[in-house]
Amino acid sequence: MTTPPKTTLAILEDDKLVANLLRDFLNAEEEFQVIFIGYSLVEFIEKLKTEPTPDVILMDLKLKDGSGEVLLNHCTKNEIDTKKIIISSHYQPIYIGYMFKLGANAFLPKEIEKDQLIPIIKNVAKNGHHFNEDQLEVLRSQMQAAPPKVPLGNVNDLSGREVEVLKLLCNQLTAKEIAEKLFLSQKTIETHKSNLLQKTGAKNIAGLIIFAAKNNLINVDDIAI
Repeated sequence: MTTPPKTTLAILEDDKLVANLLRDFLNAEEEFQVIFIGYSLVEFIEKLKTEPTPDVILMDLKLKDGSGEVLLNHCTKNEIDTKKIIISSHYQPIYIGYMFKLGANAFLPKEIEKDQLIPIIKNVAKNGHHFNEDQLEVLRSQMQAAPPKVPLGNVNDLSGREVEVLKLLCNQLTAKEIAEKLFLSQKTIETHKSNLLQKTGAKNIAGLIIFAAKNNLINVDDIAI
């Protein structure tokens, strides 16, 4: 009798202890195989480019180096065929519509019991989504209205590296020039830039300059023209 293929999983979680415990728990299930972990947003996106595409991604929403929204947008933009389960301390049923609009397939609280997680992963892998009753009620009520966006952060959520990249962007350096200056890859700088736009709500470099100036991250008089 042929053994059915395992559901492959990947984990995005910047708490290494939580990530490793979750990996060990899931790998103990015969039907699952965790093929890689990303301990940061940048690391995970890079691995997603080089590693096999997992059937399901289990991901946090708020990370030390950015918002999980960046990964959801990356998967949509690049047509990456994988299911995304968000497990977040920012969980509230009212945000379910916004999460699904971004491309999530399930939205769960971080307090979920491990034993509850197994059938949800199986359901998402098989059917493409998971809803509980509270979420369904919210979705029904939001059918004629724009779902509220999750309030993820502010200037205090920018990492030191992001602030550094932001200042250089405000001085009109290109991603290539910033990469050379900081001894990083151009792809990494592009990811930081995308993350900055996502976190600040800016649409372009001009918006980033306004955000940085308002939050006293730069002196407008020092900006290169």
